[in-house]
Amino acid sequence: MYKVMLVDDEPMIREGLRTLLEWESLGYEVVDTAANGKDALLKCEQHELDLIIADIRMPEMNGLELIKTIRENGGTMHVLILSGYADFEYAKQAIVQRIDGYLLKPVDEDELMDYLNSLKKELDLEYEARRKRQDEHQGNAEENLKQLLAQGSLAGNVSQPPTSLDWKEYELLLIKTYERSEEDTAGLAQLKRRLSERLEQSGAGLAIGMEPYVLILLNKCLDNEAFRRDVHAMIAGACEEFASDFTVVSGGKAARYADLPGVYQKALERMKCRFFLEGGNIMREDMLQTGRIYETKLDWTGIAEKLYLALEIVNRDAIRQLIEESAEAMKAMEFGEAEIKAAFVELVSAVLDKLASKRPELPIRDYRLRIPELYREYRFHSLIRRVTAIIEEIADSLDNSSADKQINRMIDLIHRNYKENLKMETLAELFNYNSAYLGKLFKQVTGENFNTYLDKVRMEQAKILLEQGLKVYQVAEMVGYANVDYFHSKFRKYVGSSPSVYKKRES
Repeated sequence: MYKVMLVDDEPMIREGLRTLLEWESLGYEVVDTAANGKDALLKCEQHELDLIIADIRMPEMNGLELIKTIRENGGTMHVLILSGYADFEYAKQAIVQRIDGYLLKPVDEDELMDYLNSLKKELDLEYEARRKRQDEHQGNAEENLKQLLAQGSLAGNVSQPPTSLDWKEYELLLIKTYERSEEDTAGLAQLKRRLSERLEQSGAGLAIGMEPYVLILLNKCLDNEAFRRDVHAMIAGACEEFASDFTVVSGGKAARYADLPGVYQKALERMKCRFFLEGGNIMREDMLQTGRIYETKLDWTGIAEKLYLALEIVNRDAIRQLIEESAEAMKAMEFGEAEIKAAFVELVSAVLDKLASKRPELPIRDYRLRIPELYREYRFHSLIRRVTAIIEEIADSLDNSSADKQINRMIDLIHRNYKENLKMETLAELFNYNSAYLGKLFKQVTGENFNTYLDKVRMEQAKILLEQGLKVYQVAEMVGYANVDYFHSKFRKYVGSSPSVYKKRES
């Protein structure tokens, strides 16, 4: 959208111009208004305007004085003049100041639209020419920097910065995005362009593509915390459209352009450790921590046994402690990302193997399907959280899987939902049990088969309803029997008489 400011001393005219057209459909955006020339000059400093539409006759500073001052200050935006007077002298003075049109009040909507459509063609050509010059200018600087980083101390004349990169200080950042195909460079190219636009607007530096990363070269160091937050926010905003997450590391500061290859190598080395870095910040040297080195090997068999026992007694604190200590030990032993993931996969698999033999009622297969999730984690602490979540999910199942607790839940469900079409197969699925195994547990606790127990609950409720005087077919339906004859049969078998005889006897 091309930015427009409306300048007129009459509020009704300013508002009328703002609402006269659908500016956005024409490719324009009215970003501000001003009541006179002085007001307009101040607001010109706040916006990068493409077009000013200004009245000629205004108090304090008229339209002609406004345009003259703007041109003397180097302003090149387009200008349309408004006047309530068909005075050719005004028109001639305005033409001298390089205006694009002269409109009489009241403004004719069609005439204004014609001017705007014509101006948009000129603005489009100017924008393309400006973008081409900027791309060429930036392209030269990018190529120079790429040669320097690739050739290092052998760069020769390349070590002399181009004019656009001749800064007092430098800081180099590398950005790695996640959840994109390694072969797909389109996302990185778009990210690089977005960052280039934002850096150009802020004048803070430039961005270039250095597969599989995007590199940012800042003309100011990140020692200031507020500036560091602003840069991270800019990167986060640019990455939002192209990636679900990202890591950004700093190679450090450089006082000279020729020192950048060394800084670049430091950034590459730090990026290799990105698995151990947390998000939400730009990782600099002072944020990187090293732990103590473990000299002994980890006893994975012993750890798996302890984790299994912690699961059996559902000790969540012990579960979390074992997982976290194992992870920190691997980190201290300088395990790499792949090694840590493989170790946790082995640990979880060993625990599941033990559970499969000891707890056949558990949905072990479902838990095994969760294991690939570990490989998809790209941060150390996220991996720990994922492993813990899987193990604690198993703990939840164990916590709720004692025979008494599960069967009591089933009994409670039957008493509250006896009129529903309850089946053992359905309940077994809901409780994550094999239906035959759950049936055995139910009989062990209650002394009766599931269907016998359900019929008993229904018959006891039917007796209460019959005693209240309800009709037999009503009672049958209310206790879950759609077929009245089947209800008669069940009732006679349980009570020893038909529902009608029982009703008369109890009335």
